[in-house]
Amino acid sequence: MIVYVGDWVKTSGKWRQVMAVDPVHDLFAVLGVNEPDNLVWYGTAVPDVFGGQMSDLEMQEKLEEVKQ
Repeated sequence: MIVYVGDWVKTSGKWRQVMAVDPVHDLFAVLGVNEPDNLVWYGTAVPDVFGGQMSDLEMQEKLEEVKQ
């Protein structure tokens, strides 16, 4: 899985935006659900917790559809 800062990943049923990427160790981070000041890091090998991934542009298009 290739992940960029700004992408959206669905973890445990909720869409969360990628805040940081560590390409050397194949990791990416999202804000913690109950601790928004802390980043939660995941490996890019997709575990069962993931339900999807979208680029920022794809997510923005979906949000625009909802507004209409």
